[in-house]
Amino acid sequence: MLPLLSMMLLAAGAPHARAQDGSAPVQEGAEAQMAEPIRQDQSFKLSAGVPIAVVNPYGSVFMRFGGYEHQLDIRSTIQQPEGAATFGFAPAVRDGRFVVAPTLPAGVALAQGQRIDLVLYVPQGHALSVDAAIGDIEARGLRSDIDLKTGPGRIQVIGTQGTVQAQSDEGRIEVSLQDGARAGSLQRFTSRTGSVTLNVGDRLDAEVTLSTSHQFATDYSLTVRHLDGQEPNKTATAIVGQPKAGDQKARIEMRSLLNELRLQRRGVFIDPE
Repeated sequence: MLPLLSMMLLAAGAPHARAQDGSAPVQEGAEAQMAEPIRQDQSFKLSAGVPIAVVNPYGSVFMRFGGYEHQLDIRSTIQQPEGAATFGFAPAVRDGRFVVAPTLPAGVALAQGQRIDLVLYVPQGHALSVDAAIGDIEARGLRSDIDLKTGPGRIQVIGTQGTVQAQSDEGRIEVSLQDGARAGSLQRFTSRTGSVTLNVGDRLDAEVTLSTSHQFATDYSLTVRHLDGQEPNKTATAIVGQPKAGDQKARIEMRSLLNELRLQRRGVFIDPE
């Protein structure tokens, strides 16, 4: 199976697009004229510690670790049907954040088949927020705190060194956390109708709370509390590792009103020698 990034970059050239309201993709007629995708590479020097904000209501966003220098590299893939309005795309510092936000002219709707997908190589130590609206989000190997939000899209996070917040209205969320959650931190993974899967190790050292009206699937012991007549109708708590006490306790919340929550133990490699 192709990884999510490969599938979505291929999709950038496919003859369909999802409507901005999250409805089903709109199929193009045979008369539609589609040009080859436009690919652009850009690099930006950042001030140390400046946060990065990405707002892309026209496609998906993928992030990779970009190294230790304060440089943000962006690769964009644009599907631009003939006659469609051109995206405006001028990343820059605004109100103390480095903002990456493609736009269309005021009052202009997204054309059939039109989209822009972004790949960001994010340097260490720059907090990142992403709002993809309708697209998928994928983060791998980042060394920053990240806050991710989409509507019907999926969210996948692997190997991030930092806190993670993830919210999807309808899509599934899959997160794999490093051991040793930051003391006193609160991380939330929420989907209204999608499933939420969290992969952790025994040294996570955090209290995990799960809330759903569907079912739990877990490799850890749960203390379950039923909330009959409420939504969600049950909550559960798992202790993974040895959380600190009081204000220093690391906490994680998983929530889906209508789908499954999975708290899975990550396998441990043992040298046969």
